Amino acid sequence: MHAANAASARLLHLPTNRLAALRALAGARRGAAVMAAPAASGGAAAAAADGPASAAAGARPKVLVLTGPTAVGKTKASLALAEALGGEIISADSVQVYRRLDIGSDKIRPEEQRGIPHHLIDVLDPEAEFSAGDFFTLARAAAEDILRRGRTPIVVGGTGFYLRWFIHGKPATPGATPASEAAARERLEQAYAAAAAAAAGKAPADLAPEERWAAGCALIESLGDAVSAERLRGEPNNQYRLLRVVDILLQTGGRTLAELDLDAQRPTDYDCRCFFLHRPRAELYRRIDGRVEEMMAGGLLTECQEVLLDAGIQPNSNCASRAIGYRQAGEALQRWHADPDSVTEQSVIQAVQAVQAASRQLCHKQMTWFRDEEMFRWIDATQGEEAVLAEILQRWAAPAHEGGCGDSGRLT
Repeated sequence: MHAANAASARLLHLPTNRLAALRALAGARRGAAVMAAPAASGGAAAAAADGPASAAAGARPKVLVLTGPTAVGKTKASLALAEALGGEIISADSVQVYRRLDIGSDKIRPEEQRGIPHHLIDVLDPEAEFSAGDFFTLARAAAEDILRRGRTPIVVGGTGFYLRWFIHGKPATPGATPASEAAARERLEQAYAAAAAAAAGKAPADLAPEERWAAGCALIESLGDAVSAERLRGEPNNQYRLLRVVDILLQTGGRTLAELDLDAQRPTDYDCRCFFLHRPRAELYRRIDGRVEEMMAGGLLTECQEVLLDAGIQPNSNCASRAIGYRQAGEALQRWHADPDSVTEQSVIQAVQAVQAASRQLCHKQMTWFRDEEMFRWIDATQGEEAVLAEILQRWAAPAHEGGCGDSGRLT
């Protein structure tokens, strides 16, 4: 046991006594709660002492949620927290669910997991679709299993919808069916045909991509959801999202997505302690640019070719091929296949820059999204791993969670 603790301390870059102190901090409130509770007999007392969520009878089980923009340092922090809390990690990443998409998703390798169980990694083939509803079902099942075994669920990832649904539950939006999707596609085709006819009698196939996208957004507005239409105008070519919104509006008779959204004020069934790691934006952008260069040098193009293109999965055609990195790599590879003479040093640099730009845009969106998620406590990652771990564990042990970002990430 002593050797294992020493090894963990080396991996965390913390002195053994300091790691022990942090673990003691994490368990202090749990121990106090068990001592204060009425005496239990045999196995019940042991279960109360070992349970991750502590507290009095009937208390909600505690779950730790850790997020932050890409390249902020979530992986290292999550491993340290799992070791300190006796936890298991549930990935909330929309790409790490796919087998063989390792480089572009920055997937943690088995030898880097320190023996900590990781859930929702490598569970689907790249051809499969994966939605926030799918994540909710699988992640909640994983969390229940972890809690039953007396461990602490630690949900880690940067996909905002996934985390919102995990915390608050699924919204009232109806599920998609083959029939409802077919009806949505038909309405979109009608919208494209009408737009083509209005544009000097063009055929629908002659519409430029931006004209088709404008027609699709106009359809959503005409169905009664101007807010969703405006949001989609800022997400050109997100065909999956466009089809899904039309599908929902047709099924609900025009009830807006905002009407069907989650009630964030409703009490949650888990006591979620939510944390958002952040760094100055300029530093994040430098880290992102460096990570993308490492991915490209490490074989992202080859991975995209062998796993996606060779399987007939075109860029931007499904969840996996829409992911940042894989979409840009796939589009570059298609251009180079069509014109081998276009493969130049400059064209490769441009492909790298396209992935970097998309990653920085994602970072900006993540900062904006979580700034308005009141349950998330912002933690300054620049203070160092030990200080980050200590602050989160202290807040984990508190009687109640306090979220908020303060002035972090806000612009003057």
